[in-house]
Amino acid sequence: MSELFRHLRFYVRLLWAFFGKYYAMVLLGLVSGIISFVSFPYLVKLIPKFRPTIKIAVVGRYTASDIPINIQQQISFGLTSVSNSGLVGPGLASDWVVSEDGRVYTFNLNPNYTWQDGSKIKSRDLGFKFKDVNVEYPKDNQVVIKLKDPFAPLPAALSQPVFKSGLLGLGKYKAFRIKKNGQYIEELLLVPIEKEISIPKIQYRFYASDSLAQMAFKLGLVDILENTLVTDEIAQWPNVQTSAVVHKDRYVAVFFNNLKLDKPTRQALAYGIDKSRWKNRALGPISEDSWAFNPDIKYYEFDLAKARSKKPNEITLTTFPAFEKIALEIKSDWEKVGIKVNLETVNSMPENFEALILAQATAVDPDQYSLWHSTQSTNLTHYNSPRIDKLLEDGRSFKNRLEIYHDMQKYLLEDAPVAFLFYQLTYTIVRR
Repeated sequence: MSELFRHLRFYVRLLWAFFGKYYAMVLLGLVSGIISFVSFPYLVKLIPKFRPTIKIAVVGRYTASDIPINIQQQISFGLTSVSNSGLVGPGLASDWVVSEDGRVYTFNLNPNYTWQDGSKIKSRDLGFKFKDVNVEYPKDNQVVIKLKDPFAPLPAALSQPVFKSGLLGLGKYKAFRIKKNGQYIEELLLVPIEKEISIPKIQYRFYASDSLAQMAFKLGLVDILENTLVTDEIAQWPNVQTSAVVHKDRYVAVFFNNLKLDKPTRQALAYGIDKSRWKNRALGPISEDSWAFNPDIKYYEFDLAKARSKKPNEITLTTFPAFEKIALEIKSDWEKVGIKVNLETVNSMPENFEALILAQATAVDPDQYSLWHSTQSTNLTHYNSPRIDKLLEDGRSFKNRLEIYHDMQKYLLEDAPVAFLFYQLTYTIVRR
């Protein structure tokens, strides 16, 4: 016990001697530690923080006036908004009124919105220019559109994002820098309006082809590939995540030349394609997500007996390089039916064809006057049906639109000007 006390006395004297000699340094260190502990949270706030940047590859050549709609929607929005089912709601316009004859639309702007530079929105800033349409701005918060004929799809068409000048919009992101090569955009940097530092900048880089965009991804120049045709090589990388995107506004189909192939032949060819191979199948010209979709239509399920009933002996199937695999599958199907199929690959729209594989874009509104009306040059199949013409014309009015478009789909599918295959599928690849 005495030995223990002797050791304790030794260490106490040693510490006391040390403190007596270095007490000033000890006190200074203690005070400095307390100050550092108390001030640390405030000092952290003074450290500069950098907003992250997401780099996204976009395939295609675009000017400032025709950038992809998904990028436009990051920067701004339209007078109206459209739901996934095609129903129209408010956007910049809080409400609107339509005259009894359907020719005059009056849109009232929501006063709670301002341009991204903080300036007040005036109706004249929108500068709408439509062919054969009179646009008036009687008040700073009012737009009046006068039409020659009723046009019910107008509110849906006005969901297109609006801009004041250049790319000054209303959205959550502002166009901060544009790099061009001639008239085409090479890079577009979007900066969030919100000051929250965790919200990233978005840098879009534009590439002329899918292969160039994938090369940029491999080299680390971009972090995300949007709307690309995925390659097995990239999909198998351990540090990437791949997700499929089904575009319900774009279907791939076999378009029949109605001047060369009669209705029974077109129906036989439609029955002769095994569509079960596509999970994202398109059933008709209007998406099943739309408020106007009619489920009571011919689906043209694969049926060998019906396919053989009026089959042609020989047919030429024209395709673009992107659809060659699909063309080979259809060729195989039709050969099982007993049809000799000549496959033709082209790089531009053919002036004349028998059957053509093509991707067709559709609008958010079910109006498809430009695609099927007999007077339209964009009616690629030369489809001519007085009944369909009348339905398409009536569908632009305001009465019984649901019934009209149900009938339009029913009779169009019966005539089979097109064999609908599937909705276009693209992939988004993200580097983890």
